[in-house]
Amino acid sequence: MTTLISREQALDALYRALTPISYLPMPVWEEATCYFSLKALPKGAHLFDIGDKVKDFYFLVEGLARYYYISESGKEFNKSFAEKPGHLLSSISSISMKDEVSPFGVETLSEFTVLFISYEDFRALGAKHRAWNDLMLCIYERLIVKKERREADFLLLSAKERYLKFLSDYSMIESAVANYHIASYLGITEVALSRIRKAMKLT
Repeated sequence: MTTLISREQALDALYRALTPISYLPMPVWEEATCYFSLKALPKGAHLFDIGDKVKDFYFLVEGLARYYYISESGKEFNKSFAEKPGHLLSSISSISMKDEVSPFGVETLSEFTVLFISYEDFRALGAKHRAWNDLMLCIYERLIVKKERREADFLLLSAKERYLKFLSDYSMIESAVANYHIASYLGITEVALSRIRKAMKLT
């Protein structure tokens, strides 16, 4: 696949996406850019698969992807979606635990571009510059909050309420995601989602 964005353009886009999360002084950022590599994938490819030993942090530059699990019976369950520039894609258990592999896969739902850095190099940057540790703390905090809210949604909200929340949280990508992926994310069947959409006069 031909990369449609240059490495320099990708680095500029990523810096603009990361600094609102936690400020990175320009000299600190410029020192780190040599550790980042550009990767472009077509729609339907895997950034990493279930069972892979993940060793890198992938930062989204542009595109859309889904995180998903597969049950023993072969049924897929969507965990989350990645759509915002600066979004971190990785398996925290796999990169931080010596004998762990990723329990989920990441599949692209559109043409997809990331900048990636090895976890080892990222930790080295954090040891040298507090700004990188501050950024990672902010990213981890966001991941934890997102996980807590998703757990609460499944316990406290109806299927319709979860769908309305999906429309609010992912308004920019709703039309680009197939209904069966949305239904899987909501923990319902595609038929049930169709009924909800019909009742809301969305079909």
